[in-house]
Amino acid sequence: MTFSPLNPLLERNDVIREKHRYGVWYGLVIGFGFALFTWGVDSYTLSLHHGLLPWLKAAIGAALCVMAGMTAGWASAKTGKALAALLIWLVAGFTFAWLTIHLPFTLLPKAMALFEPDLKYLLHYEYFPDFQQSIGVAYVWLGIFLSVAAILQIPMSDSAVFSTSIFGKTGPLFIALALMGIAGSILDNGLINQPLRDSTLAVDRTLQFILENRGREMDAAQAREMHAAAFRTVDALITPQYRLLVSGFESDFVELQVLVKFEKAWAECKVVYNQPILCEATGEVP
Repeated sequence: MTFSPLNPLLERNDVIREKHRYGVWYGLVIGFGFALFTWGVDSYTLSLHHGLLPWLKAAIGAALCVMAGMTAGWASAKTGKALAALLIWLVAGFTFAWLTIHLPFTLLPKAMALFEPDLKYLLHYEYFPDFQQSIGVAYVWLGIFLSVAAILQIPMSDSAVFSTSIFGKTGPLFIALALMGIAGSILDNGLINQPLRDSTLAVDRTLQFILENRGREMDAAQAREMHAAAFRTVDALITPQYRLLVSGFESDFVELQVLVKFEKAWAECKVVYNQPILCEATGEVP
């Protein structure tokens, strides 16, 4: 004995295909939204402060997260069940959490070396055991928001497929984007990106101060406050055109090294608690 579906319209092939397509779009928005707020805002900030290849991290993260998200969104739509969607998205969430830690420390250095071959010898990143715990922290935070997005996908997608209004079609996508915006912002400011970004901005502020006061006597108190003495040994190398990149760090991110690419030379600055301490030349720019 077989039972007819409560709503035969939902079982039509064209409707099923449309729900699958909507699932792909839903997953795309989740993947892109997560990448946008986890790495995109960070990349934008670095682009304003002389970051070296600042958009590369966001581009890699967006490509990988969009692929994972589209796959998860399609698979969830294909099952048509909220519980299955939840499990699928929690699996995809591990990919997002893994990338939160491994993208800046594992994937990005290899990608950047393709554009700046010198970086093969100038970057000295380490993967500390504590980072595995950071992946778990990222997964827990992300899992909260992904679970909500997963549970909402099937009912919201069914409603969106039959909606005739723009808001009805796009509303679920904006909800997914908002959820990933919150999750991505938490991970951006609470884990890896912020200490790397803050040390880079600290070096940029000091360099801008030095360049703005070139050719005139600096106020001693202000120079001390800006830690201009840290650049005394590389003062002759400083040029208005430069790029910055974190080249090394301790596990607690208290002490970091920031690499500076001037027009004719590389220099590396030790930064402690976001204060430049000492900069030294490391080689010529080819």
